[in-house]
Amino acid sequence: MSEFTGPDGTRKVVHEVPESVIIVNESTPLISQPGPITAATQALTDHHHLRRGELIGLALMTLSAVGFSTMSLFVKLGGARFPSFQIVFARSVIQTFFGLIGCAILKMNPLGKPGIRGWLFIRGLAGTCGLACLFYSVTKLPLADATVVFFLGPTFTAILASIALGESFTFFDGVCASMCMFGVVLVSKPPFLFGPQEGALVDEASDLGRLFAIFCALLGAIMSAISYVTVRKIGKGAHFMVHVVYFGAIASILSPVGLLLLQEYTPLESLKDYGIMFVIGLSAFVGQCLLNQGLQLAPAGPATLMRMNDVAFAFLIDIFIFHQFPDIFSVLGASIIVFMTTALGLHKWYMHTTAHRPSA
Repeated sequence: MSEFTGPDGTRKVVHEVPESVIIVNESTPLISQPGPITAATQALTDHHHLRRGELIGLALMTLSAVGFSTMSLFVKLGGARFPSFQIVFARSVIQTFFGLIGCAILKMNPLGKPGIRGWLFIRGLAGTCGLACLFYSVTKLPLADATVVFFLGPTFTAILASIALGESFTFFDGVCASMCMFGVVLVSKPPFLFGPQEGALVDEASDLGRLFAIFCALLGAIMSAISYVTVRKIGKGAHFMVHVVYFGAIASILSPVGLLLLQEYTPLESLKDYGIMFVIGLSAFVGQCLLNQGLQLAPAGPATLMRMNDVAFAFLIDIFIFHQFPDIFSVLGASIIVFMTTALGLHKWYMHTTAHRPSA
């Protein structure tokens, strides 16, 4: 600040701020006037906002893992009494109900745009098949084993995306995929390699039943990969709430057919039964919403790391709630699958960011 006397004899006060000069009379209130925002300041502000959004996205993905783990826990509890297709039906009806409410709040057509409804149907059909396979495997296997095998979804997605969408699939990706399959062998422990399994669950009639449940988990992972690739194909053409409605509606129609042909309906008799079904549907819906919002905010690489929370929560639930302790082969197989799937996801993210990095 400096003072000088003007031509009219009035004393002036000059306040110097970056890239601007403000001249006021002594009688003028000295109100702070910020200088113009520079490019560097704007970039720093944008960076802070981006980082904050990324942290929020990662937190949402962690919360989504809690939601899906809660769903799996109650599927496991319900599976002791109800067939898997009946649980799929209950979840799907509740999911559709909340999805329609969401579309009404957001003022969007739950059927989506006419040009992509075929793809939305395929996405819902694949998701329904994957969900049915996952729920069956959860009711027949330790929760951690079923979750770990289903965690192969990103690996199958990378393979299918290279075929259907023309995305790259490198030698490194192939190594990761092969190691994941080796991890599945360790988790499934086929009798011709590991011998008969002792201490099998009551739900498992035989080693063949366990292998069939593992196969269902694998098939579920493949179906989820088809579903995810279809979502990628649709892109931003449909809001995620529209996906939720299609998924729930198609599953609500097909699951009773599977129940009628393959299983036997068990009536709900108590408030506890209704509570289990409601929690399954609500936690699944909340988990999907949090996951989709988290994926929009979080970078793909760190987001892949957050998906490991599903496996960690599954092991904790098995140990502390069901008192099922995994053997060394399950732990080793799960570690290989999680590590290789994460490495594949991080590698994809690195290749994408490198390809889109502006040249100097």
